[in-house]
Formats: sequence, C-alpha cells, structure tokens
Amino acid sequence: MRAVAARRIVPLLVGAVSRRAGFTTMQIEVERKFEPPTDVEALSCIISTHGGEKVGEKTFSDTYYDTAACALTSRDTWLRRRDGAWELKLPVDAAAKRSGGERTVFREVEGTVEVNSALSELVDGAGQTLEDTLRSAALVPFAEFSTVRTKWKLGRASIDADIASFGHAVMEIEVMCANPSEVAQAEEEIAGVAELIGAKPLGALGGKLETYIRRHAPKVLAALVEAGILLP
Repeated sequence: MRAVAARRIVPLLVGAVSRRAGFTTMQIEVERKFEPPTDVEALSCIISTHGGEKVGEKTFSDTYYDTAACALTSRDTWLRRRDGAWELKLPVDAAAKRSGGERTVFREVEGTVEVNSALSELVDGAGQTLEDTLRSAALVPFAEFSTVRTKWKLGRASIDADIASFGHAVMEIEVMCANPSEVAQAEEEIAGVAELIGAKPLGALGGKLETYIRRHAPKVLAALVEAGILLP
C-alpha cells in the first residue's frame, strides 16, 4: 500500500451501538493487513495444526457513496452500504494521515438513523431520513464490488482471506480489545499469529477499496491525492 504516512501499527477504533443490550458500547479493533495466501487449503491446515479452526466462508457486497466533489472521501470519511446495512467511518484524529493498507483508525457509525445523524454535520442538504440525505446531498455510488471471505479463528485472533470481484485479494488478522490499554497486547498477538502462519507483509499491495479506487475511480483518486490521503 502506498500511503502518505509511514507504515505503523495503530488501532481501529469502533464505536458501535449494542442493540441487544440497549446501550452504546465502545470496542477497539486492532487489525493488520497481509499479502493473501497463495494456498488457502494449506493455510487452513496450518491454522488447524496450531489449534485454530475454519469458521466458514461468505460473500458480501459493498457500495461506497460520495458527492461529485468528494466531500466525504477527501476528509477520509467513508459511507458504505454492505448487504443493505449502512456504515459511516470517521477518522478519529482528523490531523492524522491514513496508514494505508496495514492499519487505519476510524470511529464507525452503524445503522440508518445513526449514519444520517452523523452525515448531517458533514454534507449540505441533510434530510430527516437517510434516503432524503442521499438525494438532497447528491450522494451517489463511486465503488461497487463483492467479496468472498474465508474466515478462521486462532486464539483471540480472526483471520480473513478476501477475494474481491475485481480480482484483488488480501488477508487480514484482527484482535478485539475492550480498552486502549490492551492494544499493545493485541498487536503482539497479531504479530505472533502472523509469524505462526507465515503471513507476509502487505508490501506494495493495497486494501480492497484503495485498489478499486486506483483502478476504477480516477476522480476519487485525484481528490485523495490532492487531500494528501494517498500518494499518486
């Protein structure tokens, strides 16, 4: 991944609503991206050998939205609809640059009502409903693709191997934390799992969305380069 900031390990901060419990909870998702496995079956065997297990495989579709002037993406803000569920990713530190494919820091807003409320502070023409806001603010899709994800568990770590419909592949290892004091331990766990299964650093490859933008959304790429979020 080519990005402005040097590659570093930083946590992905996720603020989500726990609807079952009826209150807001905060979780920290520590994630790092790696090169995709060359042999998924071999990877599965390695994980099993070390006490892990394959969780399953699923396919999901993502659609990302923005205005023609890139009002959201140029601020490193990402509006996504995944299989009908709306999510908005907001940078935790507006002054920080993306770490690119290895790690990013975002506050995640989930749910139609919550996303619309957050958008009202980001775009002109916000409406009472998300549908109204999409129409009034002229938020339209700029990226659409599906992903086949194979998932494993090894200790506390989740291992995902993703293959996107446009041909790009990447592997992710993540560990969930309850508070910031646990991030360092999670990073150590990720590094340990990566070494155990022979995961290779991402290198020049990028994540799915950035790769899609570089290949298929030149106007968005230009806006991100101008904003200093990505390198040309």
